[in-house]
Amino acid sequence: MLWTGTPPRAKSASPDNAPVVCPTATGVARERLLIVDALRGISILWVAVFHLWVDIRPMPGTEVGARAVAETLRGGDVASALVKAATAFAGLPSFRVDLFLFVTGLVLMMGQAQPAGVFLRRRARAILPNYWLGSLVGAAVLVALAVLRASVAGTPLAGEIAYGTRLARVAYHFEPLDILRSLLVVGRFESARMMQVIAPSLWYVALVMQAYVLFLSMRWLLERIGRAPFFLVCLAAMLCGRALVFRFNLLPTFDANATVIYFVPFRLAPLALGMVAAGWVARLRSGPGRRAALALLVPAVCLLLGAIWGSGGANRPGTLAGVIGPILPLSFALPAIWVIAAASLTVPGLGRLLLWAGRHSLSILVVQDVLRFTVGTLVAFGLGLGPYVWPLIPAYVGASLLLARAWDALQRRIADRFWPTRG
Repeated sequence: MLWTGTPPRAKSASPDNAPVVCPTATGVARERLLIVDALRGISILWVAVFHLWVDIRPMPGTEVGARAVAETLRGGDVASALVKAATAFAGLPSFRVDLFLFVTGLVLMMGQAQPAGVFLRRRARAILPNYWLGSLVGAAVLVALAVLRASVAGTPLAGEIAYGTRLARVAYHFEPLDILRSLLVVGRFESARMMQVIAPSLWYVALVMQAYVLFLSMRWLLERIGRAPFFLVCLAAMLCGRALVFRFNLLPTFDANATVIYFVPFRLAPLALGMVAAGWVARLRSGPGRRAALALLVPAVCLLLGAIWGSGGANRPGTLAGVIGPILPLSFALPAIWVIAAASLTVPGLGRLLLWAGRHSLSILVVQDVLRFTVGTLVAFGLGLGPYVWPLIPAYVGASLLLARAWDALQRRIADRFWPTRG
C-alpha cells in the first residue's frame, strides 16, 4: 500500500514527508521505493550544500566548466581538476529544484488514488503546519540576529532588521508585513521579492503546492491518453509557456527569469516526467546490486557532472536553452542520480542518513534559513569563511540534519495538537 497523504502515526513517520512505502510492502517494492526516498535525500542535501556555497563564496563560472576541467586534466593536475569538478557540483546553478519536482510527481503517481478533497486536505496537513511554524521561527531568528549585530556593531536596530541580514552575501530586505505574506502563502505570489520573504528557502512550498493542485488534473489526463502522449502534451505546454514569457514578460512584478522559476506551469515537464516514470518504477523488479552500483558509480558521477555543466543556461531568457529549460539536462542526469542513490544505500550509515533526509526534507528545508541567517551574520561581522568552504560543507550538512531532527519532533507535536490527523 502506498501513500500520497499522511501515513498512520508511527515512530518513523513524519507528517512533512510521508514514507513512500508502508511496513507491509513486499521486499521488491521496499527495495525500489527506498531508492526513491534516497533520491529525495540526495536532492535536499544537494540544496543545502548549494546554500552554503552561495552564502560564503561567489557563484563559480566558466573556470569550473567542462573545458577548464579538461584542460587541467591534460596538464596532469588531477587534484585541481577534481576540485574544479567538485566546485561545479556544489556551486553551479542547475536542476536541483526540478529534481524535487520529478520525485514529487513520481511519489504522488505511485500513491493510491484519492478524491480531490481528501488528497488536498492530506497534502495541506503534511506541509502547512511545518511551513507556518518555519515562517515564524525564521522571523524570530532574523530579528534576534539583528539585535545581536546592532549590539555588537553599534548600528541602528531598525536598519539591521530591515536590511542588515545577509543572504548570498547581499542585503536581505525584511519588513513586518512579510510575516503575514508568508503565513498566507498567496502573499508570496505578489512579486519576485515576496517569493523570498522571511524564510526564503520555503518558496519551494509555494511551488510544490501548485504542483499538488495541478496533479489532480494531470493524473486524469495521463490515465486517459497514456504516458507518452501525456508527457508530450505537458512538454509542449511548458515550452510554449516559457517562449511566451520570454517574449512578452507576462507577469509585471516578476521578470522573465523569476516567472519560469517560481511557477509550476513553466516547470511542468519534470513533474510530468516523474508521473510517467512511476509506471516504470512500479514494474522494476530490483535495483542494481551492490557490485553493479559501485562499478557504475564513477561513470554516473561523470554523467551527472556533464548534466550540471549543460544546465547553465536552462532558465536564461532569450535563448533556446532557456525555452527548453532544465528538463533536458535533468533527463540525462536521472539515470546517474538513480545509480548514485542505489550505491549509497549499500553503505549502511550513508544509506540510513539519506533515507532519513528524504523522509524529512521539509524540516531540513525549514532549518536551512536558520543556518543561512546565522552564516549571513558571520559574513556581516567580516569573517572570511570562503577559504574554508570544503571543511565547512560536512559541518553544515551535519548541522542541518541535527537541527532538522530536533525541529521535526517539535513541529510534529505542535501540529498534532492543533491539527490532529485522522485515521
